[in-house]
Amino acid sequence: MSAAIALESVSKRYGPKTIIHDVSFTVEKGEIVGFLGPNGAGKTTTMRMIAGFTTASAGTVRVAGFDMATQNEEAARRIGYLPETPPLYDTLDVSDYLRFVAKVKGVTRTAMRGELDRVITACRLEAVVTREVYKLSKGYRQRLGLAQALLGKPEVLLLDEPTAGLDPGQIQETREVIRSFGADHAVLLSTHILPEVTLICRRVAIINHGRLLAIDSPAGLQRASEQTNRVSLTVTGPADAVRAAITGIDGVDEVTVHATGSADSLLAVDCRTDAREGIEADIARVVASRWSLHRLQREQPTLENVFLRYVGGQSS
Repeated sequence: MSAAIALESVSKRYGPKTIIHDVSFTVEKGEIVGFLGPNGAGKTTTMRMIAGFTTASAGTVRVAGFDMATQNEEAARRIGYLPETPPLYDTLDVSDYLRFVAKVKGVTRTAMRGELDRVITACRLEAVVTREVYKLSKGYRQRLGLAQALLGKPEVLLLDEPTAGLDPGQIQETREVIRSFGADHAVLLSTHILPEVTLICRRVAIINHGRLLAIDSPAGLQRASEQTNRVSLTVTGPADAVRAAITGIDGVDEVTVHATGSADSLLAVDCRTDAREGIEADIARVVASRWSLHRLQREQPTLENVFLRYVGGQSS
């Protein structure tokens, strides 16, 4: 079976400026993929191409097997889309708003009641079903945005920054709702919040400056990024000799030495190492046997420093 979402060498240009550069990835049914990047990285533009709001300048976007360039209408029937600002009508109450969206999506009169009940329950809107939309809290507005995306039982859910602006309690509630969608939908979740992807996503796609930098499971990104294994230390000694001694240790790939300026010969040393356990002890023995070792700290891979490595290491 083809992927529910498939991008093949997709680029987007506005005039002479290329916003998205040759991006390719897939999302399968039953999978939540986090689309992770800083603000302005190209996440929303990519989501809008998948949703059909704008077309790719090059490459192919397919949703549920349909080409968004030539079969947009068929693909759109299978998409539930929550943009960063939910498309709500403040003058309607929650029930009337959902009924209106359901009619637009082609839900039949006989199926209407059951479909409304389904999304109201899934998004925990029972307490506000008769309340006017303009009276809803930010958290309930996000839930209502999720509910409208779910109407019509779409195969694909596109969620653009679904927890933006929420307080911690609302974020937790929204995450739980999104997690429950994962079994029956292909979900692409755009965010710049790292905990989002570790808690609810099976895979993570990292994007910056419109370029896809990596895609893997959160654990896989950590394993694949041994360059985030670092040992930092402060030592009193001659810079060239300290650098040479540490560079000669098996498993040390790179050594950077800087004078701290706080005292004569006090150096700040940063070592990029492999993932082997105990390498910091080897460094400590070599340094302490010759010079004064004041501090040593091991930094191991986390999703955060993997992300910062990918994003920080890319030029604009």
